[in-house]
Amino acid sequence: MDVDLEDRIKRQFPTLFITLLSVLIGLVFSDLVSQAHARMTLWPLNVGTIRTWSQIFAMGANALTCWVFLANVGISRLRVPTLDDSLIVFLAPVPLLIGNSFVGLKEVWPWLYYASFYLAMSLGTTLLQVRVASAESELASFARISKPFGPTLVLYIGVPFYAAAGWADSHAMLSPVMEMLLAMSATPAALCFLWLFFRSWHRAIAEARVLGP
Repeated sequence: MDVDLEDRIKRQFPTLFITLLSVLIGLVFSDLVSQAHARMTLWPLNVGTIRTWSQIFAMGANALTCWVFLANVGISRLRVPTLDDSLIVFLAPVPLLIGNSFVGLKEVWPWLYYASFYLAMSLGTTLLQVRVASAESELASFARISKPFGPTLVLYIGVPFYAAAGWADSHAMLSPVMEMLLAMSATPAALCFLWLFFRSWHRAIAEARVLGP
């Protein structure tokens, strides 16, 4: 009975993990749309409104990236959940809900500081998720995902980059056009993370297939 119960819990874990993650990411998108309707100026297009649109797309891209990364690694695992799993599923989506409140403000430096903070949180979540997953013998090859020149490279660069940009903007050193370009840079960065992740993930799966159980 103990073996059967453990096996049942392991098989239910990926579904539970992805369901909770999907609900949280859905709340992020819902909150972002609500705040855009309630308080953001999106038209006519100018430097300020393009910056706001760029922030909206950036938050959406980061929510998508969060879901794709955590879900794809999560479905690979077959284990009894631990406290680490609860931390992982909340540490990345919940800060995105907080970050929505920084979108569309008159000054962009709070959002830039937030971007640096969020990327630091994402780095910690990524390393923790990979460490927990690769602890399973069948997923040992997943350790390659956390290598410095994998998807985490985007996070390692982004944390100091957006922190420095926030400091510069808070000291009135950036023009409105530069603020707009900084906001626009966040979406390509998120997509670059996704590309590097899928490349590392597929290689890890191929390596696991070759090595076998």
